[in-house]
Amino acid sequence: MTSVGRASPTRGTMAAIAAHKLQIIRTLVETAPDAALRSLELALSGAGAQGALALVRGLIEDETTSRFVRNNVLAPIVPLCGRRVESGVAFPSPVLSRLWKALKIIAPDRVEEAAAKCNPWDLENGVPEVFDDLCKAAAAGLRDPQNATFDSVRSLCDPEHLALCLQVSTIARTCLPKLAEWVSRMSDERAFAAKLAYRDACRISDDAGPLLLDVLSAHLPDEWRIMRVISAVMDRPTDRYLASSEVREFGERILADIDASIARIETFNFAEGETAGRGAAQGAHRAQLQIVEFQQSVDIAKDGPWGKRLARHKQQMAKVCEQRMDQADKELEKALPTRPISMMSKKGSKGAARLTEEPDQAMILRAQSALAFIAELRSCADKAGYGTSRNKVLEKLNSRLDPYIEDVLHVARTGDGGDSGLAVKYLDVAAGFIAYTRDDKTAEIVRRRAAAAIAA
Repeated sequence: MTSVGRASPTRGTMAAIAAHKLQIIRTLVETAPDAALRSLELALSGAGAQGALALVRGLIEDETTSRFVRNNVLAPIVPLCGRRVESGVAFPSPVLSRLWKALKIIAPDRVEEAAAKCNPWDLENGVPEVFDDLCKAAAAGLRDPQNATFDSVRSLCDPEHLALCLQVSTIARTCLPKLAEWVSRMSDERAFAAKLAYRDACRISDDAGPLLLDVLSAHLPDEWRIMRVISAVMDRPTDRYLASSEVREFGERILADIDASIARIETFNFAEGETAGRGAAQGAHRAQLQIVEFQQSVDIAKDGPWGKRLARHKQQMAKVCEQRMDQADKELEKALPTRPISMMSKKGSKGAARLTEEPDQAMILRAQSALAFIAELRSCADKAGYGTSRNKVLEKLNSRLDPYIEDVLHVARTGDGGDSGLAVKYLDVAAGFIAYTRDDKTAEIVRRRAAAAIAA
């Protein structure tokens, strides 16, 4: 009797969920982003075999399995259904789940077959034919206005555009295993395969060739590297030809992205700290890689439509980077305030440390942003043409930091010239700054010297 009495509340809970909340929970699970679903699955991994949590865990496991199958079947268009880093063909993220739900309704047996084929053996031995069949069925359903099953998908996007993507996906699927080789080391054989795929896509429609390239680019970590495939397909075209061709949009995107990187460097706010500084510098590095990619993939003429713009971009990027680097010295001075020259200051220094107030965190944040920007430019400054300017700025910054650190160390050891407690705090700030202008090893040496000074 006791055991029956204990079981009743569980059944009651299950019934309550089934009656009032189960559909809400199922909808939440079905619409949750992949990352959120993984987090939920992990959080409920310890749930027992019975009870409300076990029921929710079962829903999550079923949805995870369904998404695995869905993402294999619709693999070519998965990156298109969500936020893309670069502009290009894109659909709202719910398109993927609604499309899959419609396929389950119109072709349940084929979906079950696809699920059975989603095992390591089948996936390693080539793409199961049923995957492409389901993509074709989805394309046909979207194009059939009488098929109400796809109405929820049509309400989110242009059905013909999505249908064409699904039609092209059968070609894209054969290209995806080769894509990494195409963009890493293009050979004559690989170029021939890329040309065949592009030709096959163009047979579908005039727009399908560029669309194939767009779909493939969405699968690359750096989408602009699709220029290598375009170069192979078109035998390294001139910028004049490419700028007037059906794939000109890819070049225009890269040029627009370089413009955006330049604007970001011009306008990023030092007050946003290290992340903003590093992000802006990474944009400069990205732009440098994009310019090089352009030059290697396209026969650029100095007076060509894109050649002129690339030359202007290089000049603008060097100019804005130099301007922002030059601002770092003033930001450093605000974060490490000084007073008029003292006996402890070395020749050429800006003055002795002023240790009368607590370090200003807002000023420290600004200096960190400026210094992080300069540090992160290490990877591209020399190749981009402003390496010498960067070295001069670093030399100037270190000529400020070195005597400041010696001055503050003296105060920390002796108390002569300021508050030793404040000296220790400013010493830690300066050590953090010198990690940007030199390296972490130098910063650690400064911190050890500070520790020794305190111990003394």
